[in-house]
Amino acid sequence: MTTDALVDTSAMLGQLVAECASERVLLISDQSSLTSQVLAHGGQSLTGADSEAERLPDARLELAIVDGEANLPADSATTLVSRLRDVHAERVVVIAAADEGTILSRQALIGLGFHRRGISADHGSRRRRWYEFDMAHYKVTPDWLNARHWANPELWDKYRW
Repeated sequence: MTTDALVDTSAMLGQLVAECASERVLLISDQSSLTSQVLAHGGQSLTGADSEAERLPDARLELAIVDGEANLPADSATTLVSRLRDVHAERVVVIAAADEGTILSRQALIGLGFHRRGISADHGSRRRRWYEFDMAHYKVTPDWLNARHWANPELWDKYRW
């Protein structure tokens, strides 16, 4: 895949926020180009340094987006993403750097239950990987988890087990 075929990071973010169609969107980023995309749709924005747990909104968000290149504290970046995933948002998207030496690496995000969403490119043709956690699509219901494989209360008086 060439870098010409990659979607611009700002354009991909704008599309994500537009498809969400909600004002309950939070972006944690230090880049003003990304911040303006979210603010244009009525969302909220925090910088990486201001992303402490007590500054996160109290209301449940529909979408939280974390820029992996924001100035996040190294010791609490995964804690912040986990807290957003578990407490504050229905969907969490992390825009991570392509190189593995970063705080929010591929291995760390996959370990937190994120799935790869896509790849984008910044202005300098630098690749960014997108990871998403959506609670509605997190776990597929297995085939064995249905009434056919379990005791049916409707049949309790009809048969003796």
